[in-house]
Amino acid sequence: MTLPLDPSQRPTPVAPARPAMGWWRRHRVLRNWLGGVASAVVVSVISGVALAYLTPSADTPGGTPPTSAAADELPFSLDVLSRGDYCKAYVVNADPGELSSPHRVMDPESRLPPADDEVAEWMQRVEAIPSEGRILLTLQGSTSKTVVLQDLTIEVVERGPAIEATRLYYPDSGCGANESPRLFKVGLDDANPRPVPVPGTDAAGKEIPAVSFPFSVSESDPEIFVITAEPGRCDCTWRLRLRWTSAGRSGTLVIDDHGRPFRTAAVVDTNARKYVAHSLKGCPGGLAWCEEGA
Repeated sequence: MTLPLDPSQRPTPVAPARPAMGWWRRHRVLRNWLGGVASAVVVSVISGVALAYLTPSADTPGGTPPTSAAADELPFSLDVLSRGDYCKAYVVNADPGELSSPHRVMDPESRLPPADDEVAEWMQRVEAIPSEGRILLTLQGSTSKTVVLQDLTIEVVERGPAIEATRLYYPDSGCGANESPRLFKVGLDDANPRPVPVPGTDAAGKEIPAVSFPFSVSESDPEIFVITAEPGRCDCTWRLRLRWTSAGRSGTLVIDDHGRPFRTAAVVDTNARKYVAHSLKGCPGGLAWCEEGA
């Protein structure tokens, strides 16, 4: 027979001992913070991989082509003057009696040819198309740091057939009389047109040897380049691309004609009448243009 235990003699229940809490479990705040950081890193990595896969590059179809830096970010200044080559004809869709003079101020008695910038302005005003292009580039560094001009390339935008001209205009004379410090020639009708250096002429009339890119410019050391563009048998629109580096920066500058491509056209002049500016020979009645040989 088992006797009931005296309540005073019953053993007191003992709670089971908890296992010792580790260092990681004790630092709940730190644990939560690190968990958030890890999540953010994973999201960033996944996003970066997705963008790299989905964003087209400049070398793939649909990618962004090379663009030039904004003018105020370039480490050099550039002045562009576009005109036709000397003694070459221009095509203008206008009658000679209606066409303005290539001079800013017309003086019927003057026999001085128009200046380069006057011809350039006249071209823009009357939309004249030169039968041979002449692009004058003046570059100067903005600081004492050297800017290396790595390469100059040609982009032909479009080629069309030669223009069958009915009237051709000659605003000046003096073929080859002006200085050409760095002279390059381009055949726009070539399969892969590129600027080819040719000997130039300095202000004293001395020959400057043909020199290829690269060149360098700085604030105290500018360069002047003349590019003559021969159309061959095409009516061509085209641009220049100048690749440069300076002080760890680099870029490609697109050079064009006031935001649109340059245009140079071959002409078929079999039935064309030719007109010269008043300053070349003097035109009767104070006209700006008169027919050659008349």
